[in-house]
Amino acid sequence: MEPHLMIPSTFCWTKMGVESGEGLDLIVRRKEWERQLGDGLFFWGIGQSLGDNAREAAASIDGEMQVLFSPMFSKPKDIDVRPEEIFVWNSWVDGRGNVMPLPKHVLITSRADLPSGRRKSSHYALVCRSDQRLGGGTEIEVTAAHLRNFSSDKPLGASQVTAVVKNANFALSGNAARKYAVSFIATMEAPYAVQLSDPSLLTPQDLERISEVSARGGIKDWSALVSRLRGQSQPALNVPVTLDLFDFEPGLSVAV
Repeated sequence: MEPHLMIPSTFCWTKMGVESGEGLDLIVRRKEWERQLGDGLFFWGIGQSLGDNAREAAASIDGEMQVLFSPMFSKPKDIDVRPEEIFVWNSWVDGRGNVMPLPKHVLITSRADLPSGRRKSSHYALVCRSDQRLGGGTEIEVTAAHLRNFSSDKPLGASQVTAVVKNANFALSGNAARKYAVSFIATMEAPYAVQLSDPSLLTPQDLERISEVSARGGIKDWSALVSRLRGQSQPALNVPVTLDLFDFEPGLSVAV
């Protein structure tokens, strides 16, 4: 467990849980492999856009922009526990609307359909770096009632699972006694948060292999599997797309 650390005055906070039919322990395990394979770099999928908030917050503070990861309290939704189909995302969109391939060691998945039944057309990710093992635990606790949104200065909404926040150190609203443990911390690096594109459907056999390797495999097995899954898609690179910076899908946080 990391030693006691202070909660930053401005940071990104995301709550983690079951996603794409995969338990949080296995998600964190394979994200740790991704971190190792990327020399500290990993992407953490989220279901809602942060717009320019992360970049603007990073520019407003001294030092590095941090992201704190906390397990959810709420029970996972059935659509997250047993999704019908799963996407793997292959590219990200830069600030000019150009589609760029994700790093080869990165694997980001999400369910393929929205709660409404419509096909997902976009997904998002935090760009993270850490020299510490993910999931080792910290002594930090986050009090959601103390937080307010970086851009609006308003308390967090009930459906905000990932947000760029300022810590007020006193209750603005809600239950000040409810505290969230912080499982691990990373720094964010430019471009901080990105819109994803070029999804491909995973087959049932792909999903079985992801579960098998996550549960019983090792980092070499995972690296080979990521290469195969990412190699199945040929994204259309450098094709301008419309930036979807403020699209919002309530209640979505993880996907990884």
